[in-house]
Amino acid sequence: MATAPDSAAPTGAGSQPVGPDDDRPGAGTRPVGTVQIVDHAIQVLKAIAEADRPRGVRELSRDLGISKSSVQRILASLEREGLAVADEGTRKYVIGPAALTLAWKHTANSDLVGASSATASRIAALTGETACVSTVVDGRRVTVYEAESPQPLRLITGVGRPYSLFSGATGRVLLSMLPPEQLGQLVREHTAADADAESLLLGRIDGARQQGYAISREEWIPGGCGVAVPIGTQGRVVAALSIYGPQARLTDERTAELVPVLRAAAAEITVRWRQPV
Repeated sequence: MATAPDSAAPTGAGSQPVGPDDDRPGAGTRPVGTVQIVDHAIQVLKAIAEADRPRGVRELSRDLGISKSSVQRILASLEREGLAVADEGTRKYVIGPAALTLAWKHTANSDLVGASSATASRIAALTGETACVSTVVDGRRVTVYEAESPQPLRLITGVGRPYSLFSGATGRVLLSMLPPEQLGQLVREHTAADADAESLLLGRIDGARQQGYAISREEWIPGGCGVAVPIGTQGRVVAALSIYGPQARLTDERTAELVPVLRAAAAEITVRWRQPV
C-alpha cells in the first residue's frame, strides 16, 4: 500500500491521529504541534544508536511502526549528515561519527556536567573508585559524566550508555526523585501490572527516598557494588552521584563511611547546578 509523505501535525488542544502512517501496526496518537517526519527521524536515530548490532530498513520499519519508504528517506538523510553509516554489503545501519560531535557538545554545554565534573573527579581520587553522575533519559539511567577509578581493577559504566532503572543503586535513587505519575507508569510497565511485584519495588524505591541513599551488590554486574545519593532535581532533570567498585573494596563498613562523603559532594554539586547563569 502506498504511503503519503510525512507532514506536520495540525495544532490545537489534545492529541491528533498520527496521520500518513495511520495504517501501520500499533499506530496511535502523538502530541499536537510536533512534526511527524522529525518525530520519526528521532525514533530511527535512537533505534540505531541504542542497538547492539546494525539495523536494516525492514526491521526498523517493523519495530518502530514507520513505513519503509519513510525509514529509507530518513536513513538517507542521516547518512548524508554523518549521523548514520551503512554497511556496503548488507545495507544495515549503525550510528555515525557525527553523533560524537553532538555528544561532545552536550558534555561541553551541560549545566549538570559543568556543575559536577570537578567534584566527581575529586570523589574518584578520594575513594579510589569510579564516580558517576547520572540522569534519566527515555525511562533509563544514563551516565552523563564519569571519572574512572585509578585502580587496575575497576568498574566503568560508560558515558551515554543506557541501563535499566530497575537494577542498581543509582536506578533506585533516580526513581525515588521522579514525579509520582512518571514513577507509577515506569513501575507498572516494568512489573507488567503484577500488583505484588509493583508493591515490592515501590517499597525499595521508597526506602531509598527515606534513607537518602541506596547500595547495591551484584545487581548489574557479578562482584560489583554501587553506592548512590541524590543530587536533586532541576526542572524535569533528576540527577544522582554514584561510586562503583568491586565488593572486595566496597565492604559494608567502607560503604557506611562513604555515604556521608557522597552526600556532602552531592550537596556541592546541587549548589553549583542551581546557581543562576
